[in-house]
Amino acid sequence: MSASLRLPAIAQPFWETLLFGLAGNPSAPPDILMRLTAANIDRSGLARRSDLPADVVAALATDCDVTVRSNLASNPSLLPVVQGVLAKDADTRVRSLLAEHITTTDAGGSRIPDPQRREVYELLSRDPDPKVRRALAFNRHLPDDVRARMLDDADSKTAAIAASEWPLVPTSRIGELLSRTTGAFDRQMLLLRLDGPLPADAARAMLAELDSAPRDARREGLVRRIAEVADLDAGLTGRFLATADSRAAVAANPTLPAEHVADLARDPDNQVRAAVVARRGLDSELRESIPVDYDDRSSAVVGWLLTENLSEQDQLAFARSRHQVVRKTLALRAGLPDGVVELLADDESFAVRLLVCERQPNAPGRLLAQIADQWKGCSRWNMLAHRNFPADAATGLARSVEPHDRVVAAAHPGLPIDTIEALLADDDDSVQRRAATNPAISVGRLFRLLGSADSSVVGGAAMNRLLPANAMHQLLDQAGL
Repeated sequence: MSASLRLPAIAQPFWETLLFGLAGNPSAPPDILMRLTAANIDRSGLARRSDLPADVVAALATDCDVTVRSNLASNPSLLPVVQGVLAKDADTRVRSLLAEHITTTDAGGSRIPDPQRREVYELLSRDPDPKVRRALAFNRHLPDDVRARMLDDADSKTAAIAASEWPLVPTSRIGELLSRTTGAFDRQMLLLRLDGPLPADAARAMLAELDSAPRDARREGLVRRIAEVADLDAGLTGRFLATADSRAAVAANPTLPAEHVADLARDPDNQVRAAVVARRGLDSELRESIPVDYDDRSSAVVGWLLTENLSEQDQLAFARSRHQVVRKTLALRAGLPDGVVELLADDESFAVRLLVCERQPNAPGRLLAQIADQWKGCSRWNMLAHRNFPADAATGLARSVEPHDRVVAAAHPGLPIDTIEALLADDDDSVQRRAATNPAISVGRLFRLLGSADSSVVGGAAMNRLLPANAMHQLLDQAGL
């Protein structure tokens, strides 16, 4: 390091802020992270990093601070050997968080065959504290045979959770599982994940029980779910067609005869017609002939459309659908072709355009700028980091009178230097901190920022990914680590 780039003296009160910033620096190498495990700072952020090397994880797993170990237990990227250590932690909170977050899938959702991790599941399923076993029962990655054994857990609540949280409920065991669950909501969740139609006899038995129960929202929700998944016979069909509420539910049932589907497509109730539109396998001409009014604020989607194998022509057809819920669901799919994205980018629905910005790597810059200017939600941060976000739009936000606009835009690498300098002198600490992380800042300027009289600027500069590793080591040397 040349003399012109010599590190400044760090004000004593700012060391904790600086070290905390280094712990969050995305470019911090493994040896820096290891040295930071001994720092007298809040190490929870360090424990949450997804890129922790094995020796750092091992050190954090025995950290004296239970908050650090708890955050580490929530980290899904841990090696099984470390999870095994945390599974024996003296603190119930640590074991419970591990039970909740341990996974057998990688980032892409593929199952990992890992005998060591399976041993951790087995260990947690035998934990002496029922709070830990309940947390494990909620875990959707739990192997089926471990979950099956937990149905016989001595703690009745653990057994009920293990039953109600089965990710793909085997129809052959539905009677047993329903007997384990407690309450209408748990049963509704079970039916939501049923791997086939609910047998008609089981449906009638549940309805008979519900008919004698007090009417409330959960009871009605369970009745609607039965209408959606029952293997319909004439009696069940007649019952569910009798009221608008149950007609909307039965309209989604794949076993409903075609003549009833056609009738429901002309139903006077908007919700019923919307349910027909969302049916899998519905004739496309019939779907497009059905008038439905949609609330742009609704979170409703067409579930099967998220995973259906669609050609580009199919996707273009759905992008031109009259139905907002169809176009909105399409916008949620990963990897849409450019032509489909361009169509959705001009959609009349704000919800559809927003989802294009949130989900599509090829979202057009003009749309990203437009939505970021109108939308104040958390996803706005990701829009500014989108590869297509225009630099001039980021500059406009960075010069806004609204602090929230400035802090969102402050780290955009396309900002002019004078704009970055103005943000570094901003009255708002969060804007200063964010601006100091901007990768457009030169290394020389970054060093000078480390000696700033503003704690927020020092912390942000320490987080800047362009800070050289040798400078990080010198800082840790100065800190005595």
